[in-house]
Amino acid sequence: MELANRLPRYGEAFLRLLYPSVCALCDELLELEERGLCLPCRENLEKLRCSPSEERIRLSLAYGDKAWSLFRYEDPVKEILHQIKFGGRRDLLQIFTPAIASLAERRRELSAYDSLTPIPLDPRRLPERQFNQSGLLAERIHEILRGRKGRGPRLERKALVKKHPTFPQSLLGRESRRLNLHRVFRVPHPEKIQGRSILLIDDIFTTGATFEEAAKTLKAAGAFRVGFLALARALGH
Repeated sequence: MELANRLPRYGEAFLRLLYPSVCALCDELLELEERGLCLPCRENLEKLRCSPSEERIRLSLAYGDKAWSLFRYEDPVKEILHQIKFGGRRDLLQIFTPAIASLAERRRELSAYDSLTPIPLDPRRLPERQFNQSGLLAERIHEILRGRKGRGPRLERKALVKKHPTFPQSLLGRESRRLNLHRVFRVPHPEKIQGRSILLIDDIFTTGATFEEAAKTLKAAGAFRVGFLALARALGH
């Protein structure tokens, strides 16, 4: 039995000899038990994790209800998200799993939402990136919130879609962000969200313009309550 338990580790050790794994941030060779980041870089990442008192994003919102974030949007969080979005490193999302699980344990209200849905990607960017990082994040959060008992929010990947392309929000100021997103979303199947509570998932929270426009669209289509969970929150917001 002991040998059987060790075999997978022997196999992985052999693969590491053939295909060495390096830290996504500093390029140091990873130890066998390390995944994605070396221990020093993982410790630096943990320093950016929001404390329980910081997780709630407290803004005056016209349409959205509650919003939370897990990290402050600074390096190394910025660098990891950049590699995920533009380097195709979707595997790096697993780095954030412990933080998501910890938040889910403390914030039981997240499991009370009826559905999770990712903020949709600009349709022009999907062929280039091959995936929507917010969609992958929503899948991971969905797995964690449902847990072993198999209860919790449903995953609705296309409860919200973008009607047309937009300029990158990161290049715009606060007012321009709001105008850039004006009426950009639509709900293709309103019957799926009628009277339901929706938790929106995105990688970054900045001014809240995306959340507000998405919440406005969902509520106009019949949603009862709309929350927002972001992986990271930009400074000053």
